[in-house]
Amino acid sequence: MWFALALAAALAQAGQFAVVKARARRLHPFVIMLGTQVIGLAVWVGITWAASGSFAAPWRLAGWVVAAVLLASVMNYLLARASAGGDLSILAPLLAVAPLVSILPDWLFTGTLPRGAGWLGVGITVLGATTLGRGETRGFDLRRLFTREDALCALGAAVTFGFLSAVDRRVTMEAGVPGYLVAVYLCQAPLTLLLLRLRHPGALAAAATARDAVTLALHAGFATASIAMQLTALTLAPVSYVNSVRQLSTVFTVLIGRVLFDEPGLRHRLAGAALMGLGASILLFAR
Repeated sequence: MWFALALAAALAQAGQFAVVKARARRLHPFVIMLGTQVIGLAVWVGITWAASGSFAAPWRLAGWVVAAVLLASVMNYLLARASAGGDLSILAPLLAVAPLVSILPDWLFTGTLPRGAGWLGVGITVLGATTLGRGETRGFDLRRLFTREDALCALGAAVTFGFLSAVDRRVTMEAGVPGYLVAVYLCQAPLTLLLLRLRHPGALAAAATARDAVTLALHAGFATASIAMQLTALTLAPVSYVNSVRQLSTVFTVLIGRVLFDEPGLRHRLAGAALMGLGASILLFAR
């Protein structure tokens, strides 16, 4: 069950990248974040109310909720910047380091570590990331890769996501998914709106068009579905395994980048994505 949820979350995440790349590159990342948060809040308030869930339960873990809000805000901002200006087949595989980052906080919060072949899966995932740096005719160039702003934003989002996932698992196992998401979005949306008004006061008005409204709704739909399935899967399995399966979005995203946006280097990048997928599979079965 958790594997299917994590895989579906990967598909939804690839959808987010495609929407931003195709329709939202001129929108400020804060506008994209705010749209996702407002729509997500409305959706999860409705679900929590309909399911007779608890709105108060997450606030018994208020410190964890605040940590999640800060981490999610940083991650969403970096992800929006990376997606808007970057090469999809580079961004998603870089995000695959999230399972590696999540090992330490998951161990600290829940006492969970990879076992046996799980460490081999970690090594293969790193090898996949290395393969990514190869061009059609050049060898691996780490310095060249990380002079790209999109790559740095994607890597920062991956690190943040690794820690956020461990916090998510800690809270959702006690408070449930719907109430937790209501609490997070309730904190995030006013903060994002305040930052938007202070730093980019004209960005929201510039996005007040029918086309942009559809774009924000599409992005929010993919994001809401992805996070819901991700959090539900985290209540059923350790963070590193769920994140590893979710990072199979690398394969979907590389293909989307090639088919829709004619991004180059498919053969070499797909090889890196395939290695990451193999590493994810080993982590999965190492449980």
